[in-house]
Amino acid sequence: MVRIELYDLLSKTQEHIARYYATALTDEQKHDQLKAYIEKYILDGGFLVPGFTDEQLIDRLYAEMVEYSILTPFLGSPDIDEINVNAWDDIALTDSDGRTEKLSEHFRSPQHAIDIVKRLLHHSGMIIDSATPIAQGHLPNNTRITAIKSPVVDEETGISVSIRLLHPQRVDRKHIIEGGMATEEMIAFLEMCIRYGVSVVIAGRTSSGKTTLMNALLSGIPDDKRIYTIESGARELFLVKKNRFGDTLNNVVHTLSRPSENEAYNITQEDLVVAALRFDPDVVVVGEVRDAEANSTVEASLTGHTVVTTVHSGPAGSAHGRIALLCQRRFQLGMEVSLSQSRQAFPVVVFAHKCEDNSRKVMDITECEVTPEGKACYRCLYRYHIRENSYENGKFQIQGEFEKVNSPSEYLRTLLTRSGVPLELLNQF
Repeated sequence: MVRIELYDLLSKTQEHIARYYATALTDEQKHDQLKAYIEKYILDGGFLVPGFTDEQLIDRLYAEMVEYSILTPFLGSPDIDEINVNAWDDIALTDSDGRTEKLSEHFRSPQHAIDIVKRLLHHSGMIIDSATPIAQGHLPNNTRITAIKSPVVDEETGISVSIRLLHPQRVDRKHIIEGGMATEEMIAFLEMCIRYGVSVVIAGRTSSGKTTLMNALLSGIPDDKRIYTIESGARELFLVKKNRFGDTLNNVVHTLSRPSENEAYNITQEDLVVAALRFDPDVVVVGEVRDAEANSTVEASLTGHTVVTTVHSGPAGSAHGRIALLCQRRFQLGMEVSLSQSRQAFPVVVFAHKCEDNSRKVMDITECEVTPEGKACYRCLYRYHIRENSYENGKFQIQGEFEKVNSPSEYLRTLLTRSGVPLELLNQF
């Protein structure tokens, strides 16, 4: 047996493959053969790397050559929500329960980390280099990646990356309720609002569970209602339902914006919002309002369409303020006018939050009534109260409970009854 260090063996193996089987490295259709070539070289040479079985060693060398090095086993994991590369030698994993742990392994060097991230970004045609040190992309398995390299981060860091894994199989109301993000009554109330024509915006910061909650709420819409979704960059909504024969049961149109350096070919979220109204949708879903599409989104709601969206902001008034500010990018109507319109467009605001123990909670559900005089009246309907927040043995411990603060106002009840909600159902809230 020949004892050897991992990366020394990697260099030898790459040199051997490049000399005798070069096309196996460059032709994706021959990647299965590549693993066989690696296996033959390792076994014939009798190489031994401490800490690796033969099978583990072959898989790792294959991952280094054509996959994603030490990140490979985690990218498809159903138990991992986030992979954060803080630096080439500092990688943290966040699991589905919100717990974060440091990965014992790391990249070989800053350049090694950069090379692997470039390979990840290649899937979405994105490039990261010194001229373009910030890049966003996605992988085919509904994984979103954002990367920042030097000179934006320090040279010794090499690159910092946030990788978010989306798990459609866990995105349903049962997961939301059992996971403690909201109660059965809160979810049922929001489902009622969306079904009967009241537009809803879900606010919160990055990784607060906004998209997860939206997926769960939209899955409760009756199958014969048409849902039209608009997203930017990567698919995060998974709403198409199929039976065991592969037949589609519901009525969904999924769309993605398409950025282009040539403005004539640039398809924005704003373009897709305008197109959505020609599809006679029952519910228009804008994955996230982040730019001028906010104005078209508000107009869609004000003209009688049910709109569900998310926004990066704080609760209630902050959400309306953020949407109003984004609307100003399209038309300079003045903040007071935009604020009034955003409040009327989204009478219900949900605020989602990632707590210190990494659990996601719906901290409050608030309604907003705009009086004929233009005054905004906010009314909290549900709230999560944190009773205890301690930090012991390196872990946060949070205890709390949900509370129903108020029943829907007459204003909101009127909006719902006009759209046909049964009085018996409405009285449950």
